[in-house]
Amino acid sequence: MTGRRLAFNYPSTPLHGRDRPLSASPQTGEKKLLNAISGLSRRLTLLAADVNKQFTVVNSRLPSIEDRLAALESKNCVEETNSKKRRRVNNPKIAEVVRRLHNSETNCRRYKPEQGQTSPHNEAVTSYLLGAISASPDLHDVDNDTIVSACKTYYETVRKNFKYKQPDLASRAEAVKSSARSRSRRKRLLEARQSVLAEDEVDLWKSASVDLMSDEEDGIVDGVSGWIVRPPSFRSQELTELCAKLQSRLEAIPKYRATHHRRLQNGPNSDRRPPVTYSSEAANGHLTVL
Repeated sequence: MTGRRLAFNYPSTPLHGRDRPLSASPQTGEKKLLNAISGLSRRLTLLAADVNKQFTVVNSRLPSIEDRLAALESKNCVEETNSKKRRRVNNPKIAEVVRRLHNSETNCRRYKPEQGQTSPHNEAVTSYLLGAISASPDLHDVDNDTIVSACKTYYETVRKNFKYKQPDLASRAEAVKSSARSRSRRKRLLEARQSVLAEDEVDLWKSASVDLMSDEEDGIVDGVSGWIVRPPSFRSQELTELCAKLQSRLEAIPKYRATHHRRLQNGPNSDRRPPVTYSSEAANGHLTVL
């Protein structure tokens, strides 16, 4: 046995990380990382290209948007200016001067309602009226826009009257005039009755409107001309009694009797409809039908 080597089999033990032999694993990891970075770079490049494309589209649209905004601002300015002009034209003195000058016997330049406002003839009439009124010493401080607008307003009045004289609109014109005349009478009646209210009647009368006054229509009874009274069917009995009381006070005033037509008799109820909008608080005492 002398000189013979014995062979021992030692158990194998796992190697720690630092003791492991180098392999291809780190290289594979680096390659994956580089591939990921490369892929991300390509995506960023594509994203940047897409963003640039979108910016290009937006920039191409900006001029049109700016043009639209400018147009809107210009329109608003024009509308505001026109609105100011319309408010400025509401000058009864200038309107009356235009009407009198246009209809004077010495004036041979008059609007032709069958022609448009901007026709050569009607434009010439406006120019003539403008020059004549501007030359008036009493009106030298009135700006031209006010005079021109008043002329255009009067032209519209002339044209409207012309249209209503046409056969197909004659009945409509008469209905419009009759309605306006009736409303004007009811308004005067409301104001007159309000002037003779007693203190204890104010609460019931409060918020009463022209729609609650009776229609006064021209008529003749026993050869006497005056008004036929047609009360509204929707007026409450309480308010009707107050109206009758106030009317009696008015007719007891000599000046009122001398300046107003005589009320001859009550006719059938008015066929007017009740007002669409009315104070809910006042409606309880004024209306029978809401």
